[in-house]
Amino acid sequence: MKVFDITYHGETVTLADLPEYRKFYGKLKSGLWEPRTFRTLSDQLGPQVTYIDIGGWIGVTPFWAAKRAKRVIVVEPDPKCRTILKALLPHYNNVTLPECALSSNSCLTLNAVEDFGSSETSALAIGDGRSIEVKGCSMAQLLREAGPGPVFIKIDIEGYEYEIEDELKVLDTDQVRGVQLAVHPALYERTLAGFFLFRRGRTLAATLRLARLYTRLARVAAAGRFPSLMAYLTSGVAFSVCPRGADLLFVNKAPLLQSHIPDHTLAGHRGSTA
Repeated sequence: MKVFDITYHGETVTLADLPEYRKFYGKLKSGLWEPRTFRTLSDQLGPQVTYIDIGGWIGVTPFWAAKRAKRVIVVEPDPKCRTILKALLPHYNNVTLPECALSSNSCLTLNAVEDFGSSETSALAIGDGRSIEVKGCSMAQLLREAGPGPVFIKIDIEGYEYEIEDELKVLDTDQVRGVQLAVHPALYERTLAGFFLFRRGRTLAATLRLARLYTRLARVAAAGRFPSLMAYLTSGVAFSVCPRGADLLFVNKAPLLQSHIPDHTLAGHRGSTA
């Protein structure tokens, strides 16, 4: 596989030189793709921090993070994306790629939108392309693999976050420095049956539960398009024609794990619901 070097958000990263992603690479190089995500990673990562990227796609965030973190564990079950990531691993001696998808079950069905390799592959039953069975691994297993020391986790799993709240709660420990959780309410709502108001109400309630998931980890006040969580839940979810996706940032309250906390939590992210 051909590779090339690209510089974005202050780091030069080796990525796969594939024609289907070149338009995206232009946006990435310009700094227009998820700038708040990279500001968060800049604030939270460091030479003592292990970074877990769940939903690593084609390596844009995990390989960038490899320049800043002690170690990177990237979880990506999409078969095309895994092929790309495996081809790039020799360029990063501090990155590992477990053979699994985050799940409380030993096996998980993964559904493609059109085909694998896009940023919209999901474990929700929403795909219109192929489906495959992949091995599941728990959050506890991933934390054990991370080992001692602070861990920062980014989770972007295209709506499946609504189905695995118990797995996400495992992160509410002193080991975890922080969590950036992408929520995809539009994808979750597509899986629900019933009248519109019933589906929207369930989507709103489920999104609120995710925002209040932790006790040790404090949700940082929202910024950007939505000045508060309430503004997001009302304007972005309840009264939006199509609920908007967002990133929720949680940081550990423990003083030893505290660092400068960026004043942002809700930001657009990859996928059609951003």
